[in-house]
Amino acid sequence: MEKNKKKAQLKGKEILGKKVLILGEAGSGKTKLAAQLLRELMVLVNLEEITVIDLAPQRVGEIGGKLTDYVNVNSRVRYLSPKIVYTPRLAGASPKQVLHYAELNRKNMEPLLNRFIRNVTEVLVLNDVTLYLHSGKLETVLKCVRLANTLLATAYCGSKLAEDLGTGISSKEKQLTDKLATSMDLTLKIN
Repeated sequence: MEKNKKKAQLKGKEILGKKVLILGEAGSGKTKLAAQLLRELMVLVNLEEITVIDLAPQRVGEIGGKLTDYVNVNSRVRYLSPKIVYTPRLAGASPKQVLHYAELNRKNMEPLLNRFIRNVTEVLVLNDVTLYLHSGKLETVLKCVRLANTLLATAYCGSKLAEDLGTGISSKEKQLTDKLATSMDLTLKIN
């Protein structure tokens, strides 16, 4: 597994046929880089063979942000995103609320992942997968990874959002993201 490749060097043609995970702190540019690579993939691949599952919340300050904030996704690309995405650690005022928001995210996101599993395309772009992993199953994500010929995913990896009011979602997120990284051909950590 290749790690820590400079982001300026990563090009869409280099990730074709590979599984790529972009990791970084909130506000580090993960989504912006994924959008650049998606733009390149839309030139290289039949548009009907691209699925984008955008699990990111709307931008709040430097936190969050959807791929569509950076790239116009062609209407022939299958773009899936929940109507509402919660930020459990920011929105939850109590442990119960944090876990409730994480579970609401799972309920809103899992059908999108299952839709890809039922109707696979050559390319899958999965933005902000860690929000699903707070309450969802890693196996569902790994099934998507295995089915896609080319996978580009972004995941939170940092300390800004570590406070989870004792719910354990931050440690679960880290543990499952580390396991996800072992299924990748390339893991890129943005500082």
